[in-house]
Amino acid sequence: MSDTRLADGAAGASVSSGGEPMRLSPRLYGLLLTAIILLFYGLMVFNAWSEIRGERFHDPDDLMRLQQVRDWIAGQSWFDVTQYRVNPPAGLPMHWSRLLDVPIAAVILLFRPFLGQPAAELVACVVVPFLTFASLAGLIARITRQIFDSRPLALLAAIFCGADAGSYALAHPLRIDHHGWQAVCALLIVTALLGRRSPRRAALAGAAAALWMHISLEGIVFAAASGAGLGLRWVARPEREHAALPTYLGALTLTSLALFLLAHGGALFDRTFCDAVSPVHMTVFALATLGSLAALRWADRGPVVRLGALGLTALACAALYKAWAPQCGAGAFAMLTPLDVRLWYSLVAEGQPIWHEPVHDIFSWLGFPVIGLIGVLVELRSPRRTPILVDYGFLLLAATAVGVLVLRAGAVSNILAIPGALMLLRLVSKPIRAFRLPAARILAQASAVLLLLPVTPAMVAVSAVPSPAGEKRAGEAFAACTNLAQVRRLDALPTGLWLSDLDFASAIVSATHHSVIAASYHRTPQAMDDVLRFFATDEAQARAVVERRRPAYVYFCPGSNSARALARAAPDDMAARLDAGKPPAWLKPIAVPGFPAAGVYSVIY
Repeated sequence: MSDTRLADGAAGASVSSGGEPMRLSPRLYGLLLTAIILLFYGLMVFNAWSEIRGERFHDPDDLMRLQQVRDWIAGQSWFDVTQYRVNPPAGLPMHWSRLLDVPIAAVILLFRPFLGQPAAELVACVVVPFLTFASLAGLIARITRQIFDSRPLALLAAIFCGADAGSYALAHPLRIDHHGWQAVCALLIVTALLGRRSPRRAALAGAAAALWMHISLEGIVFAAASGAGLGLRWVARPEREHAALPTYLGALTLTSLALFLLAHGGALFDRTFCDAVSPVHMTVFALATLGSLAALRWADRGPVVRLGALGLTALACAALYKAWAPQCGAGAFAMLTPLDVRLWYSLVAEGQPIWHEPVHDIFSWLGFPVIGLIGVLVELRSPRRTPILVDYGFLLLAATAVGVLVLRAGAVSNILAIPGALMLLRLVSKPIRAFRLPAARILAQASAVLLLLPVTPAMVAVSAVPSPAGEKRAGEAFAACTNLAQVRRLDALPTGLWLSDLDFASAIVSATHHSVIAASYHRTPQAMDDVLRFFATDEAQARAVVERRRPAYVYFCPGSNSARALARAAPDDMAARLDAGKPPAWLKPIAVPGFPAAGVYSVIY
């Protein structure tokens, strides 16, 4: 048994501080893990059945992803991810990866001959999140086995994953967007970097980091933190780490290049994007690889010299990036106009730092990672402290820091915190086993598990600081306005261009043959500015936008979060008037049967 695990051995430090309660064969373990995954996803499907049947998606990205897949199946080029029904005729140049369209398209094409296109799409929107959830649960179980060398604890980790708010947010039915696969990449990095070093595992971590960044450049922060961890460990123990860092960086570089070629062919080598992997990023990765290889020459010169060599490499990479892409210094959203930032980007909660959110959201998303970190700290103070525990603690701390900076990244830290919570559970279980009465032991053990479940901090937060009643009504309004079965009724109108509230543009594109001026995607900043200007200014400026863009229809969802935010920003202007049902004379209300939740207007020229 590996000496890098928190396992039973010569020191007598077993998983339960008294020996494992049971031994599971690999076959039985696999069957039980599969049963746990199926059970919890089955519960998700049962809980969401009315939403599945009603095609009520909760995020515009899922709807836009579905439309991207349809366009590809219908013949749009693999290399062209432009959404031409947003901001026509130029279209919206999406920054998403075509790779993630593959599993969705595969399920649709598999079931379409038997069920037809609509039903096959719905099946795909249930099956693909299951694949994501199964990957998350399987990987966190593997990470737990690496740390504890315990199959029972690994199964408990899978159960905790099923009860985790993070895994639910990333992989519930109808959730086909890319965030779940980002978390899968994060867990792949962690499982590859835990324990003994080998070139194969370092390369796997680098490839997973490259895939994450190909899916979304958000992954660059955790990828850099993982590289920094490898670098610091090499500075401290070069004889243990060997060439792990340059192997990781080399795999990151080569995989990034391969994915870039796969996604874009020979195009875009002359372009620099701040929101997606570009030649500048791959060049920086290559420079980091060469610098870390050169640093190996000073492996025997002492930690200060080793740290200095890596520090010079980091400075060179930063200088190259700044010289090549100075426009990216302000971030991926620097192209947005001030109005876009004020009325859209700053209101997208999932992309903001956690301290911008209400207290109950902070506690919900940060509570369980803190529990995991406490478990690691307690374990580090025990005689069972091992290198694998240090590795895990560093990566959990890095994931938690990223989750603090970007709220949606908190889902990863919540899932990754599960082994840390199990460390606390093991600690409190030791005195519980000394209880004489079986009923007391069972009750105390069950209470400990419930208190340490990932969902518990969220439940406590909601109970202590419930969401305002208006938030619930706004959520209901959003669900009604994005219900595809209802939005399809708009197809009865002559096909035309819509000026729509940004949050609902994806529903129009996905459910009808109409086009929209803009949607909630940042690569068309001026189109977004025009839409926001229409809603957040007086009638004269709104009319000027209409004359410039020439939409046939206006679509507004009264009572939704975005409608309320726009109305608050401009209490006397168009959003407030539409929210109150008082449009100007040149907007003619259209009654759409079966679609009572939204304000639909034709524009009179």
